[in-house]
Amino acid sequence: MVEKKITRKELLKEPDEFMTVTGQVIRYTREHPKVITAGCVIVVIVALAALGINTYFTQRQLKSHELFEAAHREYEASMLSPDSATPERLDGLLARFEAIARDYASTNAGEMARLYTGHLLYRKGDYQGALDRYTKLQSSHLVTGGLGPLVTYHIAMTRLALKDYDQALTLFDQLSKDINSPYRREALASIARIYELTGKNKEAVQAYRQYLKMFPEAPDAVFIKTRIADLSAKA
Repeated sequence: MVEKKITRKELLKEPDEFMTVTGQVIRYTREHPKVITAGCVIVVIVALAALGINTYFTQRQLKSHELFEAAHREYEASMLSPDSATPERLDGLLARFEAIARDYASTNAGEMARLYTGHLLYRKGDYQGALDRYTKLQSSHLVTGGLGPLVTYHIAMTRLALKDYDQALTLFDQLSKDINSPYRREALASIARIYELTGKNKEAVQAYRQYLKMFPEAPDAVFIKTRIADLSAKA
């Protein structure tokens, strides 16, 4: 069956879809002004709320960054002048970083502040406290953002300070095998040091030799060669 061809004249008689829908919208608007007004008010309120929330979080980020930078500058100054790093000054810095970590916990500055509370507790000899701070950072944005090796390194160093040699060795071994870790050299040296501390001179010599193989131009290469010679004589 051949379909009937619609002529141009007949086509022009057909109602325009756009005009029909537009007319319906206009008619509905005229018949329900209160509904339209309420809808517009809701849209404006939601938009303003979203803008307010965004502004609030932006201001928190800026304020936390400002507070962290000020505390960090003082921390760096204490590192450059150890004689000025009195217990009172370190306690004051610790309180400042702890306040930032507490009040701005969800911000990048808050997480960095927690990292520095660990540094300060380590400097004060409170290794267990430092370990607690570092461990809490394992699930932070710092780790997912690429600073995982940094956190792992400080946990390993703190384990070493606590003489938890097995845990420290495991962590340093992990870092030494990560080709992207900036702490490979320090990790290898620490592995050899742990073997020395635990009386495993043969393993220490092997670790030091591996260190020199991977980092022949290391600034402490002469010292490492001396340690190899001394430990080889004892082995």
